[in-house]
Amino acid sequence: MSHPERPPPSQGLLARGLKLLGHLTHPDTRTGKVFTRAEQGLTRAAVRLTESPSYLRVSGSLMRQGFNARVRRNGLVEGALRTLRLPTTSEVETLRDQLRRMNDQVEALGTQLELVVDLLHRQEGAEPESPEPTPKERAPSKRRR
Repeated sequence: MSHPERPPPSQGLLARGLKLLGHLTHPDTRTGKVFTRAEQGLTRAAVRLTESPSYLRVSGSLMRQGFNARVRRNGLVEGALRTLRLPTTSEVETLRDQLRRMNDQVEALGTQLELVVDLLHRQEGAEPESPEPTPKERAPSKRRR
């Protein structure tokens, strides 16, 4: 079966929108030139603003107030949780860190035990049915505490 010539698929809304945006902001079009000038002007204004000591002072003060409000809010929430005898976020974080450290220690201990088992298997293979060593023949123990 032959298919008649199909028209190309229509562009989606997003593709048409992006194409229009590209046309409007292209430096060769009238709107693109206006956009470029506006962008450069806004960039210069933003640079002057961010270098202004008064702007930096005001923005720093606002940020400090926001951070202090967050600290106060977290303190109130933790106080309420303690009153209800529920674990606080900081207590959960502390427990999580302790569990992580304990997990690392258990993994290290498991690795050490595997090495000891390997060494014991090697010794059993090298010494076919030798009697128990006497106390004089035993090597001194090098245990760490």
